[in-house]
Amino acid sequence: MKTNTVIIGGGITGLSAAYHLKNKDFLLLEKENSVGGICGSVKTNNGFTYDYTGHLLHIKNKYAETFIKKLLKNNLVLKTRNSWIYSNGVFTRYPFQVNMFGLPEKIIMECIEGLIKAKLQMTRLVSDESERANHSPRFAGEAGKLRTTNFYDFCLRTFGEGISKYFMLPYNEKLWRTDLNKLTTDWMGNYIPRPSLQEAITGAFTDNKRKIGYNASFYYPKNGGIQALIDAIKKHIPDTKIKTNIEILSINTGTRIIKTNAGDIQYNKLISTIPLPELIKLIKNPPVEIAREANALKWTSVLNINIGINRKNLSDRHWIYFPEKGFIFYRAGFYNNFSKTLCPKGTSSLYIEVSYLPGSKTVKNRKILQKILSNLKTAKILKSTDKIVSECTLDIPYAYVIYDKKRNTALKTIQKYLTKHSIISIGRYGGWKYSTMEDAILDGREAVKWIK
Repeated sequence: MKTNTVIIGGGITGLSAAYHLKNKDFLLLEKENSVGGICGSVKTNNGFTYDYTGHLLHIKNKYAETFIKKLLKNNLVLKTRNSWIYSNGVFTRYPFQVNMFGLPEKIIMECIEGLIKAKLQMTRLVSDESERANHSPRFAGEAGKLRTTNFYDFCLRTFGEGISKYFMLPYNEKLWRTDLNKLTTDWMGNYIPRPSLQEAITGAFTDNKRKIGYNASFYYPKNGGIQALIDAIKKHIPDTKIKTNIEILSINTGTRIIKTNAGDIQYNKLISTIPLPELIKLIKNPPVEIAREANALKWTSVLNINIGINRKNLSDRHWIYFPEKGFIFYRAGFYNNFSKTLCPKGTSSLYIEVSYLPGSKTVKNRKILQKILSNLKTAKILKSTDKIVSECTLDIPYAYVIYDKKRNTALKTIQKYLTKHSIISIGRYGGWKYSTMEDAILDGREAVKWIK
C-alpha cells in the first residue's frame, strides 16, 4: 500500500492532523480498536462514564475555541473552576499561594514571612545586578543569575520557605516523582501563578474567591465525557482514512516503509503522535546517538482509579489537590460536577490520580484501593456508609514528561534526525512536552502546514 502521509496514533493530536489534512492522501494508524487515546472515555454497563482522569478544555487560542465550539455545538458548557487543597486537616482554595485562609495561624504567618523574605531577597538581587551593570558593561549580561535553573530553587526564591514547605515542594515531589533540584523550570509557562505580596496577604486573611491561573475556567461536554470531542472530530474524517487494530512492527527511514501486522505501507511523510521513546524503538537501526538520546528521556506514569459511589452530591468541588505524604494520591476530582450525565441518578463519581515511576509494580495492586478509600474518609470526602457501585482502573504509562537537564538537548537531537528523514513528531508525547488538549489540536493543524 502507498500513501503520501501516514499518521501514527489516533489520539486527539493525530485526529487533529487528520481533520486538517481533509481530503489529502493520508492514512491514520491506531493500535487500539478505537481512536481517542487517553482523551477517550470508558462507559460501564451500569451507567458510569469515566475519562482518563480530568480532561478539561482550557482554551486560550481563538482558533481552538472556534474549532471546538463548531464541533461540539450545543454539547458544551463553560464552567468556573471550583478547586481546593486539602492539607493540615482543612480545605483551602486553590492556588495555595493566594488562598491560605483557613489554615492554622502559625502556618499562615510562616508562609507570609517566607514570602516577604523571598521578595526582599529578589529586590536586593535585582538592585545589585543593576548597580553592577551600570558600573561596568561586562556585567550587563549577568542578569541571568536572577533566573533559577531548577524548580526547587525557583520555589524558594519565588514563594519563600513556608509556601514551598506546605505545598509547592511536597505536591510537585508527589506528582513528578523526581528530585526537584533536577527538574528545570522550562515546563512552567503560565501554569504556576506568581502573586504579589498584597494578593498573598489578602488571600491569607480573607476568603479570596477571585479565580487566577490558566485553568480558572474550562469547557466540558454536556454529554458523553471528553469522548464527545473525539467522536465529533472523527465524524469529519473519512472512515477509509482510519485503520484501527494496527500494530507497527518497524519503520525503515531509508525506504520509508512501515511494516505492520496488516501489511507494509509506503509513505512520503510521517506524522507521529506516539511517545517519542516508543517511536525511536520502532525505527529500524537508528543511529547509536539517537538511541542513546531517546534512552535519556524520562517521564512519570499515572494510575487513574475511578469509582462510583451510591450517594449523590458527594461534593460541590471540581477537583482537590493533596500535597501531604499521608495521602497516596496527588489529586482527586468529581466527574458529576463536570456533567451530571456521567453517572446514574442518585450517585457520584470520582477519579483519583496516583503518580508512579515507569516499571514500578508496587502501585498496581488491590491494596491501593483500600488505601485510597481510607484517605478519602480521612479527608471527610467519603463516609463509612458509602458503598462503591462502580470501579474502573485506567493505567496511563506515559503521563508527565520530566523536564530534566538532558531533555532539551536530547529532544533537539532527535527531532533534527527525524525531520531529516521526513518524520515529524508532535503532541504532548510526540513533542515530548507539558501541554494541553488545546495545544494538541493546534499541533495537528501545524503539522499539516509541514506536509504542504
